[in-house]
Amino acid sequence: MQKEPISVSIRKILQRDISKNICSWQPVVRNGWVIKFSVYKKHILLAFTSIHTAQTIIRYFNDEDEACEFINMIIYKDPEDTATF
Repeated sequence: MQKEPISVSIRKILQRDISKNICSWQPVVRNGWVIKFSVYKKHILLAFTSIHTAQTIIRYFNDEDEACEFINMIIYKDPEDTATF
């Protein structure tokens, strides 16, 4: 029986790790922004998309309080103004 390449083995290990350690929630809409929130281990991923311009902002955080502050800052920005970032 032929062994699989090391790259395939590493990819399978990574896929198992991600599937065991990721949490993701359905997107929500607030003040013209679609917000997607995911957590992998202790790393927070936020994705914001303007429903008016399709401008997308993606940020990673290691601190939940900083992520919450960023969410609050973004939802009060004008989602129609692409020059705000």
